[in-house]
Amino acid sequence: MKSKGARQRKPPSRGKRWFFTFLKVMAASSLVFVPLGLGAGYAVVTQLTKDLPDVEGLASYEAPQTTRIFSKDGQVVATLFVENRTTVPLDRMSPYLPKALLAVEDSRFMQHHGVDWVGVGRAALANVFFRGIDQGASTLTMQLARNRFLTQDQTIARKIREIVLAQRIEKRFSKEKILEYYLNNVYFGSGAYGVAAASSLYFGKPAQQLSIAQSALIAGLVQAPSSLSPLVDAQAAVKRMKIVLARMKQTHIIDQKQYDQAVREGEGFKFSGGPMVNSGSDQLLKYPYFTTYVIAELSDRYPEDMLYRAGLQVRTTLDIELQRMAEDELAYALDELGANLNAGNAALVLIENSTGYVRAMVGGRRWSQENQFNRAWQAVRQPGSSFKPFVYTAALLQGMTPESAVEDNPVNYGGWSPKNSDGKFKGRMPMRQALQESRNAVAAWLINRVGSDRVVEVAHALGIHEQLTSNLTLALGSCEVAPISMASAYSTLASGGVYHPPLSVTQVVDHGGEILTDNRNHPGKRMLPADIASQMIEMMMGVVLYGTGTAAYIDGVDVAGKTGTTDDSRDAWFVGFTPEYTLAVWVGNDDHSAMYDVFGGGLPATIWRRVMGHVVARGIAQPRFAFEASQAQRVKICRESGFLATAGCPKTRELQVFSGPVPKTVCSLHAAPTPTPTPTPTPEVEETPAETPLPEETPLGETPLPVPPEEQPLEPLMTPVP
Repeated sequence: MKSKGARQRKPPSRGKRWFFTFLKVMAASSLVFVPLGLGAGYAVVTQLTKDLPDVEGLASYEAPQTTRIFSKDGQVVATLFVENRTTVPLDRMSPYLPKALLAVEDSRFMQHHGVDWVGVGRAALANVFFRGIDQGASTLTMQLARNRFLTQDQTIARKIREIVLAQRIEKRFSKEKILEYYLNNVYFGSGAYGVAAASSLYFGKPAQQLSIAQSALIAGLVQAPSSLSPLVDAQAAVKRMKIVLARMKQTHIIDQKQYDQAVREGEGFKFSGGPMVNSGSDQLLKYPYFTTYVIAELSDRYPEDMLYRAGLQVRTTLDIELQRMAEDELAYALDELGANLNAGNAALVLIENSTGYVRAMVGGRRWSQENQFNRAWQAVRQPGSSFKPFVYTAALLQGMTPESAVEDNPVNYGGWSPKNSDGKFKGRMPMRQALQESRNAVAAWLINRVGSDRVVEVAHALGIHEQLTSNLTLALGSCEVAPISMASAYSTLASGGVYHPPLSVTQVVDHGGEILTDNRNHPGKRMLPADIASQMIEMMMGVVLYGTGTAAYIDGVDVAGKTGTTDDSRDAWFVGFTPEYTLAVWVGNDDHSAMYDVFGGGLPATIWRRVMGHVVARGIAQPRFAFEASQAQRVKICRESGFLATAGCPKTRELQVFSGPVPKTVCSLHAAPTPTPTPTPTPEVEETPAETPLPEETPLGETPLPVPPEEQPLEPLMTPVP
């Protein structure tokens, strides 16, 4: 009988009865099965771990290193890698980076010996209730063992091997060294392995300079790097960063003030979309038209394995400010100025004359994974009349001068009868005027006299790299060349006849600091006498001042150049230079369809002026060409007639003659009338007859260049000097 007031005990629930029964059975059976279980477990572990790798491999392992490509001012513009990875010592990382990682991933790291058994027990209990492996309780050491030596398989066998390896690692290496190995090996998303790659990719700085917020964001990526990458999901990355910061505050790594400041900083992070990744390999690219050109150049010099695994440091010639400006100007020109002209694409190359350094390159509009074609160096198009300077240079080399008379008359060479763009012929004129007005008949007349072989030789010597077919139609640009070749050849003229190969790479250094390639202070080669180059510069300045290229004129600086337009406006060019830079601009359509009245002196010259105008505005050390006065004879020419100026000529200009005879014919348009002399009696003694006077239409002060016999060998260009 129960006493009054006694509390009645409720019978256990069915679930609890099952649980208590289970414990009793386990307790009783343990007396029999535990010894058997321990023996079997030992055998299983021994079998699973007998072929484990030697953990010494952590110290000797050399992971594939990322090759980094830098602009001229040291900014990373491209990375080439199998795994985007660069190792960095622990003491060269921000101190907040390892602390943030430990706070969120392994807060007991400094206390355990590779395995956090408290965490393992907690995870095991959770896994029983979830009926599967849901929580792994992996320490950083266990993760390092898995990432370096094992697979990612979710199996008990792999977990056992991971635990054993972690304990061996802890016995062999210090906690600091384990942490360093981990931070240099773990994946942080978007192709970045290790903190150096991650900090460079996401924040553009070395790991040593990371702030608290930046350190927390990178540390948080370890949980799910592919989906948390800020280039994939910036909001998710910042949300995870806040969790890491909260954990850092909870573990007293940072205080409330630091926490608040870091949260505000993180909320203001801006990530510019995803990186440009080439599908053939994991290449992160900025300014892809330039960087893909650099990669192609490197691929010709270094084997692929070295280029993508050796961690090269590549210094380039890229001027980021000029590159951005050039990209913007080209896009504006096509979208706004060329929208109604059926001008679908364009390309430009900017070269520094004194070095050959390519400072900017734009190979088209809207580079993408699907459209990576670089028209600046991969496309070859007809240059039209922009090829004529090579014909005129060949003529100067054979003794003509800018004032030599040339024939602008109908010609027919084997059925080829070139016409001028205006449909007219002006007869004899100074050679400089013919170039200014881009007279096609004159160019044909010249190449017929100097020889097409000579023109090919000149073009190749100056910097044209494409194969050229030797025929008379070369005079009008019937060949196909790339914009970078045109820029290089014109740059040789601009530098006074000294050829500098177009260079995109100044230096390549291997992972150990050894210099493999050094193009700094690269010597040029003299390919043309300085006086010939000076005469060409002067004539091409006339193209911009008085001829077809006036749209490229820039006040306050010498500009020389030449326009070029092919049939039906399928290609339009302006290639020109200042004393310091050469810029080649091409406009056209990829399918070679016609544009609507686009001429070299129009849209291309406008793009040229806008781009070069920015270059000049930054400051130019040499605005004027420095002609050597000791080599020149100076005369004053009437701008209307082209003859020696008189006191009555209203418009004159100064001419510098570097070789050949000085013009002597006086301007007849503005000359004062000469009084009629008093006749003298004819002497009775027979005199020797005077020489037959030259007709009035004789060239301006000199005789025409004779046509050399075909069997007479051409004089070679000046021998290149190293």
